[in-house]
Amino acid sequence: MRSNMRYLLFSFLIACSGPSDTPSVSVKAVTPDQLVASDDALDDATITVDYEDGDGDIGQGTAEVHDCRADGVVITLPIPQIAAKTGAHISGTLDLHVNDVGIIAQGTQPQVCADAGVASLDTNQTVFCVVLVDLKGHKGDADCTDAISMFE
Repeated sequence: MRSNMRYLLFSFLIACSGPSDTPSVSVKAVTPDQLVASDDALDDATITVDYEDGDGDIGQGTAEVHDCRADGVVITLPIPQIAAKTGAHISGTLDLHVNDVGIIAQGTQPQVCADAGVASLDTNQTVFCVVLVDLKGHKGDADCTDAISMFE
């Protein structure tokens, strides 16, 4: 019985030591650092993120971009096919384009933003939190932009 216990512990350690099937994201930059909602040329943001996915199936998944000003304001962006085949660890950089950001009334902060450590926002600011969802529906933890100034 003692040798079986060692085997089970050994199997558990092997299963936990490999790359995760859940994609991870790290926000690297957001441009611009201020948006003007009334000007179509100045109301778009680009969020640059680094990603990792242990089983390579992040392609054809989605990027959820949560606007931390109010619960339920989520932009879902499709992720194109990235890897030629799944099953292998991949990493890289994605540019996520959030178009036509407007002025909205601040409401209840989304839980994903609170869980990621976003503090309450000034009325003229927003923060975007990104969650990656792979093809199998695995959701990673969120990472967020710095505060972005909002003007009408």
